[in-house]
Amino acid sequence: MLEIIYLNAAKQEQTITFDSYADFERSQQSCSINLADYYKVVKLSYKGHDLAYSGTYGDIFFYLLKQDLSQFE
Repeated sequence: MLEIIYLNAAKQEQTITFDSYADFERSQQSCSINLADYYKVVKLSYKGHDLAYSGTYGDIFFYLLKQDLSQFE
């Protein structure tokens, strides 16, 4: 599972989860999730492992492309 905790426009923490990386990828390619790219990410975790990501929601996709997620299989 991919879990993203971010700050919305009111600076409140919100959480969105995806059952798999593939589900996240599909949501990005289809633009089916209506989140602003500039929302700051507080925490990004994959299968319970903190990925130590610091950035915006819009940059997560490119960050994950560079990660070796197979180490968490």
